[in-house]
Amino acid sequence: MAFVSSINNKSLIGIAWHIASFLLFVMSINLSSCAQQPRHESTQEPMQELAQSTYMDTLPKIVGIVDGCKSRKDYEDWLSDYGVDYRIVNSPAEADSCALILFCGGPDLGIAPERDKLDSLVFNECKSKNIPIFGICRGMQIVCYFMGAELIEDLGELNLKHQKTADWKSRFHTMILSTGEQWRVNSRHHQAVKDVPFECSLTGKSPEGIWELLVAADSSMMLVQCHPERSEMRGTEVEQASINYIKSKLE
Repeated sequence: MAFVSSINNKSLIGIAWHIASFLLFVMSINLSSCAQQPRHESTQEPMQELAQSTYMDTLPKIVGIVDGCKSRKDYEDWLSDYGVDYRIVNSPAEADSCALILFCGGPDLGIAPERDKLDSLVFNECKSKNIPIFGICRGMQIVCYFMGAELIEDLGELNLKHQKTADWKSRFHTMILSTGEQWRVNSRHHQAVKDVPFECSLTGKSPEGIWELLVAADSSMMLVQCHPERSEMRGTEVEQASINYIKSKLE
């Protein structure tokens, strides 16, 4: 019995030794496999990009109205009627949070130096940050001027068709589009853009050849010489085209 017990003990010891050897072998394979696996690149950078993308997507979709226009309420009411949020822009930095910048109508270039300076600074910010621009009347003229175009300082006899009346009412005339369409527009100006400093996908002129509408080929700008924000233009082709352009930049 002692002999049998000795044999059994030896057998158990042998079995235990083989099991231990097998386990060590398996562990060595796993460790080797882990060592040979390629290192995964850090996901920190993609996560940062995702966070930045999410931040940009959540920026408020608002229109920035450059300050200085005495009839600013007309523009505010117009945008509000279409549910468009806006803010008043008093510095280039304030333009950065806007999806589009609106340059309003107003006095001739040179009459209000402080406003001219603000318009120039905000315009440069728009161009450097690729912020879309919508310009109305003076806004159309100054944008073209800032881009190197010349202005017609006074329309002379054509003022009888283009300048507002003595009692500050609008005049009306036809605008002929480059597509051949004809739209009725209001008119309250005595200056005009002489030449176009950028490539356009759509243009419009008065019957006398005055530039009335410019849409940039890359869709970065839409400029109109008329006043689509005034209540007298509600529902007209140019007013609907104007608000549709603005809203397209908020999507």
